[in-house]
Amino acid sequence: MPDEKQRISLNLNRLPFLILLSALAFSACAPRPQDCARADVFCAGLVTASGTIDDGINREAWLGLQDAKAEGLVNRIDYIETVDSRDRTRNIAVLGDQGYDVIITVGFSIADETIASAQQYPLIKFIGVEQPQAVKYPNLTGLVFHEERSGFLAGALAAMITKTNHVAAVCEEKFLDSMRRYCDGFQAGARYANPKIKTDVVYRTGASENLFNDPDWGSAAALKLVNGGADVLFAAGGSTGDAALESAAEQGAAIIGTETDTYSRLADVRPKIVTSALNGIRSGVLDLMRLTRSGEFPSGEFFGQVELAPFRDWDYLIPESVKEKLNKISRGLKNKSIQTSVPYKSP
Repeated sequence: MPDEKQRISLNLNRLPFLILLSALAFSACAPRPQDCARADVFCAGLVTASGTIDDGINREAWLGLQDAKAEGLVNRIDYIETVDSRDRTRNIAVLGDQGYDVIITVGFSIADETIASAQQYPLIKFIGVEQPQAVKYPNLTGLVFHEERSGFLAGALAAMITKTNHVAAVCEEKFLDSMRRYCDGFQAGARYANPKIKTDVVYRTGASENLFNDPDWGSAAALKLVNGGADVLFAAGGSTGDAALESAAEQGAAIIGTETDTYSRLADVRPKIVTSALNGIRSGVLDLMRLTRSGEFPSGEFFGQVELAPFRDWDYLIPESVKEKLNKISRGLKNKSIQTSVPYKSP
């Protein structure tokens, strides 16, 4: 019987707070949901902090889990889309109570619930995507990234393609270390490539309920920077950053996105998308599943790879000399002969 995605039957009167979908490949002898408690059935589940499985980092983490299943590292994979943030702990518990071997939670905003759940289920391995760990727990690792390095690459590229000698960044709040790393890294990279370049970096301040979701501010900030002469704009921070990118592109600026591939998100402005500074969430999840199955689960933090997305529409516009310089910088960042001077944690 061919593989198909099927919905798991649940008591929805008892669990009105979740949507649980299964990616189990069913056959005549396939395990039933309760079989995750068996030693010979290895199960991994994913819980989103918010949004659907097709959104940004949720999608990347899910693809990594699908890769792990395709590689034979896991028998069964499932996900739960959190609709209400108050249900995060209960959604994790659905997988924990069924005996899943690995539970992946996605996003920094579900970090507290992940830590609490790891303590409640000490025999289950937990992976927190984009969740830095201040305290080390034996069954929990945070999949984290050196965003300052991908931001540095983006800044260096921006400095090498600008025609006005003025580049800029629009970023979510600076108290978020990942945002600070992205955008301070961008500025450092631009200045590394061209010490005389003008760089403007603007961080959002405002209501916490609009965190990652302040498109009006993002758009206004981008327009101000572009009208001030910036012709390459970098942006980070959910819909706040995406609105900045769209507005800048509509005004004719080249744009560079972050975290996941902007080309797949912002179809209307694709001709202006140079690249994106990527966190390797998909490959990071796969790497962690391999380590888990080999008995080498890395407690604490695990650093995934960072890179730039393909240039696509800009591939023929970027000179080979620029690509060569960018590759040299990338190698230098990896072997640490080039330092960003951006601290990983806030001073």
